[in-house]
Amino acid sequence: MVDAPISHPAEDGDEATFLLDHLDEVAGRAESVVSADATTIGGDPLTEMIAIVARCHDFGKATTWFQEYVIDKRDTSKRTNHSLFGAYLGYYVLDRLGYDSEDCLAALVALAKHHGRLPDVEEYVEDISRFENKSEASNERQRVVIEQVGNVDDHRRTFARSFVADATDGNGSWDEFVERIEDEEDSLFDTVFEHVSMFALGSDRSAPSDEFYELLLQLWSGLILADKTVAAGIEDDHLAASDPDARTLSEYIADLGGDADEDSKADALDTLRDEARKDVLDGVDQFRDSDASIATLTLPTGMGKTLTGLNAALALRNEGERVVYALPFTSVIDQVADELTDVFDTDARDDLLTIHHHLAETVTKLGDPDDDPDGHARLAEMVAESWRSGMTLTTFVQLFESLVGPSNTQSMKLPALYDSVIVLDEPQALPMEWWKLVRRITTILTEEYDATIIAMTATQPAANDEDGASQALFDDAFELVNDVNRYFDHFERVEYEVHDSVLAFDDTDATVDYETAGRTILNETGETESVLAICNTIDSATELTDAIEEREAVVDVGRCLEEELGGDGVDVEALVERVKAAFGPDERALVHLSTRLRPRDRLALIEATKRLTERDVPVVAVSTQLIEAGVDISFDRVYRDIAPIDSVVQAAGRCNRSFESDLGTVTLWWLAPPAGTTKTPAQAVYDSEGVSTISLTARTLDAIDASDGTVAERTMTREAVQHYYGLIADRNPGSPQYVEWVDEANGAELGDLSLIGKRESVDVVVCRTDVDRDLVDAMEIALDEFDYGTFGDRRDEAKDITVSLPIYSQDSTEAETVKDLKKLDDTDLRVLRRPESKTYFDETNGLAVEGPSVDDRFL
Repeated sequence: MVDAPISHPAEDGDEATFLLDHLDEVAGRAESVVSADATTIGGDPLTEMIAIVARCHDFGKATTWFQEYVIDKRDTSKRTNHSLFGAYLGYYVLDRLGYDSEDCLAALVALAKHHGRLPDVEEYVEDISRFENKSEASNERQRVVIEQVGNVDDHRRTFARSFVADATDGNGSWDEFVERIEDEEDSLFDTVFEHVSMFALGSDRSAPSDEFYELLLQLWSGLILADKTVAAGIEDDHLAASDPDARTLSEYIADLGGDADEDSKADALDTLRDEARKDVLDGVDQFRDSDASIATLTLPTGMGKTLTGLNAALALRNEGERVVYALPFTSVIDQVADELTDVFDTDARDDLLTIHHHLAETVTKLGDPDDDPDGHARLAEMVAESWRSGMTLTTFVQLFESLVGPSNTQSMKLPALYDSVIVLDEPQALPMEWWKLVRRITTILTEEYDATIIAMTATQPAANDEDGASQALFDDAFELVNDVNRYFDHFERVEYEVHDSVLAFDDTDATVDYETAGRTILNETGETESVLAICNTIDSATELTDAIEEREAVVDVGRCLEEELGGDGVDVEALVERVKAAFGPDERALVHLSTRLRPRDRLALIEATKRLTERDVPVVAVSTQLIEAGVDISFDRVYRDIAPIDSVVQAAGRCNRSFESDLGTVTLWWLAPPAGTTKTPAQAVYDSEGVSTISLTARTLDAIDASDGTVAERTMTREAVQHYYGLIADRNPGSPQYVEWVDEANGAELGDLSLIGKRESVDVVVCRTDVDRDLVDAMEIALDEFDYGTFGDRRDEAKDITVSLPIYSQDSTEAETVKDLKKLDDTDLRVLRRPESKTYFDETNGLAVEGPSVDDRFL
């Protein structure tokens, strides 16, 4: 055995890594990834503390047992587990350096769990520190630490003495640490146990304090990022971000809208958009000089909030700081990504832009991938999922679940949030049960990470309405738009038509059946008009699509797409021409959009629909909520199944979006339950959070006198929105228990939370071409050859032909469907290799499931 202990063995021609070298390198990396301005609970610089923690994290590898394991691959069971040894050493070193006791305790938990997930702190620390000599079984982890400390004392005492003397600046010693570990009368275990036991006793040290979980998150995530990236051989410059150039975006925006006719409504809209952007940039200057950390950006739909919000974010950021743009729906991200890749001339695989959601290929290229393809792929994914690029486009799920109760891997993105600018697009879409927790998390972001937040939407309630109802999500925020009402006053693009079924809400006999709905849509829209019907569930959208297809001669765009599928996707222009060529007298194009379609096909269908409507081809589109926000597409008329007021306003943003006509019509109605169900889609989706938000919509419509059947746009977007959020505020939405879990550092409880609910889902790779099947073959070959790097690459390539199918219960129709699909080796992936039978696939509606389901808005 070598004299100096090692941390990692020699591999691939590289020499073994000495333990001290690894500890020093991880300490330097950890110090560099946390903010220089961050402080501990006791007020000490976080950079100094995390460097000390990092130097202790793997000290337990100095035992002879671990050295035998790492050099000779000899498995010595639990004695090779080194985290808890490092945790107690770190606690001791920090205590001897005079750190606050809560700082020491946070370090102990971060060190102990740097290979795992955060626990419920009080229960976990009691479990690893309580020492009952009566039962060896109950003290197994403590006894292993004692044995490990004794082993190092027996075999590497000189090494350990030097290390501890240096780590404590002479304020402590290895010999004292050994004594404190082995002393049965006054052990370090007792000290830690007494400390954490006070959490529940209400004493003067009734910790944790409000800052405890925040410090724990920072220590734990910084240590994990540093340890994993150093061990993987990732260099410092691989973690650096490229600065997105705000001038590039400004020039792109300046070139927009240049084709509008002078004095036209479209030209007036472009002028108003320019004024809004300048207004927002002026607001940015004032916001920067204010004491606020959260800004709101409130503009009507169709005003280009995506680019305006990003423009504001780039104006707020300083050199080296990152921008994170988060949206509620994965279905919208790819459309925003397409625009950003065009603006900044990037493939979203570099240190400028990263796209991160569960169906995205999330990589950041590092050097030449040909040098080591497998290693490069693994590192490229690690860096990308750590959000080290200058801009990251992601979902609320990725952002908030990584802050609330992250997995070990999820935690690696948290250091990227220091000093960042975070744009929340349509934050009101977050489940109301999370609202209190989101406020708590945004406080952590702004106070501990010094992040700046921009929350933007068309349905942002004012800080206080006439009744004194406070803002639903963000109190005391700074509004970037100087005169919000001015922009809404210019936007009379639509008129809302409130159907009798909505006015008779709660009388289920008043609902509109699908045959009637389909007939109404076709009868009330002219032969040259485009129309969009937005449904609340996939089954509702499917039944309405079928009803329209049965009643009228239509050209099914989804079936036309089948003829245009190629190896690299769909030529959208060729698809549009095929649809136009198929038209006969009095026919219309029919498009169905839902998350049961492959992402690649859905994007092609949305773009084809946009081009068809721009060319005045009559289109009937039936969609779930995925088209509701962030999709730059316009229809002459929109029908919306009853929903929360904010969703209704978002839907109206797809109607007469750029003043293509004098006044568009948005019909709000209440659709009946699809066949085989008892609840209406609105009830199934919006009555599940303890508050019936559609009941609040009905009450709001009554309050604004919608009984005459029509509502002006200004009335809906301002008065109705304010009244609706006032009703919500009266109910004080959000679970207080979630906030208590943060305050009490209950990491395990928080880790079980999910924005989309804890339900099983199955990813199905849907092959429609020979190229798709070749890709699946390549995945199978890679698995057979245990070539997991190649498998990961091919899996990423297949994400845009993958449909994520939620499993609501094991006896559900979704569960029965996937049972019949081939499983890809021993992975969780299923494969539909030849979707020729309607039992599993339909060209119009996508992945087929025989039976009802409720589509989750976040899929």
